[in-house]
Amino acid sequence: MRWLALDVGARRVGAAVCDRDERVATPLPALPFAGAEPLAAAVARLLTERELAGVVVGVPQTRAGASRGEARVAAVVAALRARLAVPVETVDERGTTAAAEAALREAGVPPGRRRELVDGVAAQLILETFLERRKLRRSADVDPSTDGC
Repeated sequence: MRWLALDVGARRVGAAVCDRDERVATPLPALPFAGAEPLAAAVARLLTERELAGVVVGVPQTRAGASRGEARVAAVVAALRARLAVPVETVDERGTTAAAEAALREAGVPPGRRRELVDGVAAQLILETFLERRKLRRSADVDPSTDGC
């Protein structure tokens, strides 16, 4: 199943997709953020163009639980669920932007280019987290008494 991951920011939305086997996540160019409804329309187009079957949205979680980022992402998730006929999942995205920046810096990507790529790499990390958890859930659902024999 091919998934699309989103890292919703105030101006841009990082995006990443995975292959059909859910093994490799690849960043896409960032989408502009002009509100939840326009983003939902853009995501609907991406789902059709890329034959995607689900969406994963990174949710920033603070201790207080009421940041502007959390409200923005909640509106996006609601708009996606209202508009799309595919699963819309959420994943805690704390630390993904910092991890993406560090990975790009470590890879020797120049600062100007890093700004272009960081949102997509953050979305890639969100998708990788989701896929790993999905894989673990599926393996936990396998009955160990049958073990393929």
